[in-house]
Amino acid sequence: MSRSIACLSVSCSLWLIMAGTASGQAAVEYGLGAGRAATSTAPAAKGIGSTISGLADSLERMVNGGKKGSDPEPVATPAPNKAAKKSPAAAKARAVAVVTAPPPAPKPNWEDPSGIRTGISYAELVRRFGPPALAITDEDGRTLTYAGTSGSVQLQVEDGQVTSVVKPRS
Repeated sequence: MSRSIACLSVSCSLWLIMAGTASGQAAVEYGLGAGRAATSTAPAAKGIGSTISGLADSLERMVNGGKKGSDPEPVATPAPNKAAKKSPAAAKARAVAVVTAPPPAPKPNWEDPSGIRTGISYAELVRRFGPPALAITDEDGRTLTYAGTSGSVQLQVEDGQVTSVVKPRS
């Protein structure tokens, strides 16, 4: 019986001593496996550059209406008529259509969240300060986070009213 206890204590001691070495070996084997995985997929990924280039060319042709980016734009000429025969300036005139995109919508000008006070309604909050950066809803209500110029402002909304506001310390 005393021999088995001695063997057990020696084996536990060796196990504790070798734990660091075993974890180091595991890290090395993981690194070797990751390196093998990276080098074995490299031949398969060789043609991905040309594939992406082909996709970009296809997208450019689709956006430009079937023309390649280096193709010159065709010039529209008006149909000949009697006025063109009489006036050389009218014959040289070309019809040019200018298509412009609508201007982007202006960015909303919301107030700084540091001005949020308790007691305002949720609708008023969103109208004045915009949508929150983060919203968490639980059984107690909603916890909202707004990103302000001086840091994030957290507030609690219960029954459609702001009940508490926690502002960053200045």
